[in-house]
Amino acid sequence: MREAGRGLLAAAAAVLAMTAVAAAGLALLGARDPGALTAAVVTLAVGGPAEVAAVPAAGFPVAVRGSLHVLPLGVSLAGAVVLGRLLLRRREGGLLVRGAAAAVALPLGVGAIALAAHGKLALPEGVATGGCARSGGSPRLPVSGALDAGFSVSAGPAMAGAVAGTVLVLGACWGIARYPAPTRTVRAVGWLAGGVTALCLTLAWAAGGPAAAGAVLLALPQLVSGVLLLGLGVPWTVTTSGLLPCAPHLTPGGPAAWVAAVVLLACGIAVRSRRPGSPVRRAVASAVRFGPAAGAVLAVVALLSRVSADVTVGAFGLSLPVFSARLAADPLLALVAGLAGGAVAGFAGSLLADGISVSSRAWKR
Repeated sequence: MREAGRGLLAAAAAVLAMTAVAAAGLALLGARDPGALTAAVVTLAVGGPAEVAAVPAAGFPVAVRGSLHVLPLGVSLAGAVVLGRLLLRRREGGLLVRGAAAAVALPLGVGAIALAAHGKLALPEGVATGGCARSGGSPRLPVSGALDAGFSVSAGPAMAGAVAGTVLVLGACWGIARYPAPTRTVRAVGWLAGGVTALCLTLAWAAGGPAAAGAVLLALPQLVSGVLLLGLGVPWTVTTSGLLPCAPHLTPGGPAAWVAAVVLLACGIAVRSRRPGSPVRRAVASAVRFGPAAGAVLAVVALLSRVSADVTVGAFGLSLPVFSARLAADPLLALVAGLAGGAVAGFAGSLLADGISVSSRAWKR
């Protein structure tokens, strides 16, 4: 019973962490209805699709409906880290009991939050009537005050996603408990992740103010992985149809290649092998260990970072699709690119760290 109670506390802490990150991001974005929107973002973070409906304020029998599938992975990652950290408090002892309790409690908590994830939606002052975004936009049609809009998030898919996410975290915890990493490596990875997060938030705030920092907080894993994949040559495909017949180009390479090289090299240094042996042997061991890990992480994030949006107009029992958009990267290409890039970064990072260590010892003499 004690281990089950710890699992319940871990699930509650994970939900609170997701709620705190979602609330902070929305506050920076200047959300007008933070309560309902926070619940919606938390529900989206575990896989619940958002539904939007708008009807004319004059009461005409016409309705505009939209659906959005997106995971704010900054919120998802916060919950996963807190859940995993608390489940691993006692390593393997009682891990399955704690995980089973969390797998029951967390979906129930998300389902309760989903019940509050509905409300009025403030529309912008105008929407584009068509044309290509790259050609300078198009005339805008005023809609503020003309439509009454609301949003909601489905509880069923969100609870199913919460179960799947909890099982994945439990599996990762089992692997970590069975094959623990050195404490120094874990600490280095934690400092690196914190540094990257702080740097991204600072740059976003400096470039775009609080709203940009809020968007980065909610979607930081997507942004980092997106830059890394572009730098490794994996394209992000944007497809649109309907009112926006063209889509922006996200070209691989360019400045993203330098960012990817720096980030992967820093990760390679952080997770380098410290086993006895020659520098080349340690570098090979680091490449063998970091390459598959980087490929798996980038493939999973690419799969979870897919975004889709659809808008339809309904009247008199008929429904007409007017807009559709998709954003995706190929997970298989992400796996291969991450495997190759991670192996190179692990090899180079280990040699670089050994060289710095030797130079430091020689300087002290």
